[in-house]
Amino acid sequence: MLLLNLATRLADYQKAVGEGRWQQAKQFCLLDYPIVELEGKTLGLLGHGELGGAVARLAQAFGMRVLLGQIPGRPARPDRLPLAELLPQIDALTLHCPLNEHTRHFIGVPELASMKAGAFVVNTARGGLIDEQALADALRNGHLGGAATDVLSVEPPTAGNPLLADDIPRLIVTPHNAWGSREARQRIVGQLTENAQGYFSGKALRVVS
Repeated sequence: MLLLNLATRLADYQKAVGEGRWQQAKQFCLLDYPIVELEGKTLGLLGHGELGGAVARLAQAFGMRVLLGQIPGRPARPDRLPLAELLPQIDALTLHCPLNEHTRHFIGVPELASMKAGAFVVNTARGGLIDEQALADALRNGHLGGAATDVLSVEPPTAGNPLLADDIPRLIVTPHNAWGSREARQRIVGQLTENAQGYFSGKALRVVS
């Protein structure tokens, strides 16, 4: 959803309509902001578990090519590209990996600079994965086509955050609520009940080692 919003410049067009610019147009449509099709583009995934895998399938349904990247601190795999190889090839990057000592700020100034001009970045994992000041600067200088994040390094951002400045173009920030549908929260309650029942019956469920 966030990638589609970036590709179609939804926020910019919504603002334009609110400002009355469509009403003043000399033709039936308003095309002030370039729209990008996802078909034929390349998506880079960092994290290919349950969530990353689902994103990959959705991207392929839109006709995107999917490349998997090597996450720092994990054993190398032949089907995962090192960041230095992955980033220059992709039109969009999405993050689906944990935050730890290996991944904190692993997307920073050099990594963002190595991406294609006009590329998109989407982070729905953890805020500390990206150097937030570097991301803000890459959007301000026009190198990136846009970015969207549902997470920040400190939440709630009571002391401010570089990504909350009001002069950053083509940025979508949502308040860590991508997970929070009514159905998802109900599943959490149901799983908690199942876990308790399993504990008291001696049948451990969802064991994390």
